[in-house]
Amino acid sequence: MSPSAPKYGIRYKCMRLSTFTLIAGMATACSLQNNDAKPVNSGSSTEEPAASAETQGIKPKPIAVQADLESAQRLPDVPVAGLYASLSNRADAGDLEAKRQLFLVLNECRIAMQPDRPIDYSSSQVSPDLLKASGKTREQFLADQQLKSLTSTEEKLKRCEGIPRDALKETARWLKEAAEGGDTYARLAYYNYLDLVVGDQRTQEASPEKVEEFNTDSFRYLKSVADTGSADGLFSLGTAYQRGIITPKDPVRAYAYKKAAGELTPIGGNAQALDLMARSMTPSELEQANELAISLAQRSGK
Repeated sequence: MSPSAPKYGIRYKCMRLSTFTLIAGMATACSLQNNDAKPVNSGSSTEEPAASAETQGIKPKPIAVQADLESAQRLPDVPVAGLYASLSNRADAGDLEAKRQLFLVLNECRIAMQPDRPIDYSSSQVSPDLLKASGKTREQFLADQQLKSLTSTEEKLKRCEGIPRDALKETARWLKEAAEGGDTYARLAYYNYLDLVVGDQRTQEASPEKVEEFNTDSFRYLKSVADTGSADGLFSLGTAYQRGIITPKDPVRAYAYKKAAGELTPIGGNAQALDLMARSMTPSELEQANELAISLAQRSGK
């Protein structure tokens, strides 16, 4: 942005960990429009959907230290204007890491330029790996991120000066290309960005086929990460099944995936959440869910 660009105050729609970051695996307000995703089938079973040819062919790539999603979001502490040119050249040449980082840069600047909006963190889901690394409860973690996001807007806007205005239009492109290339972070984050990839509510209502394509892509991305045994992937996919985001609601798979994630990584509040979920399930559903959770955890442990 040029120095004359308006500097709006901001209440962020998504939460970030550091200068340019998004909490992976969160079902945040970023895609509340997607909560009403239309079911494509019904019923629950312990038989998992077959992986698509794309999912089978391109496995998620490890990012920095394996499962260290926070490190995947770190960028050099330099003015974004200089960083943008370097990342853009690398991304155009096919560098997968540069595509992910370029998305993070452009998305942070895109959000920083939006006018004030209310914050609603009440339904946010936080990656279990991030909670474990932070040593905080979910409530403490979200409060900390909210404080950081509210106090750093002007700094972000200053760092974004000099980025070509047209570059922000490429934000969705780099997220999509990183996810298609198999970047783990991009695949985990993608389903939070219905409004970025498809458009606002009016655009979504006018283009149901684009929303369906987004849901299909988001599901196969999350499924591919979950299939690697990632606790983040399992937990995020469980959230999708629980809330009916990008896939029809499925209480059996929602319970199973979240339970399997908890078997791999301690997740604050997960036991209580599973208990509440179990109360609304039939004995048969709970039996199926436990069987599937065991299968998922054993497969992930290999």
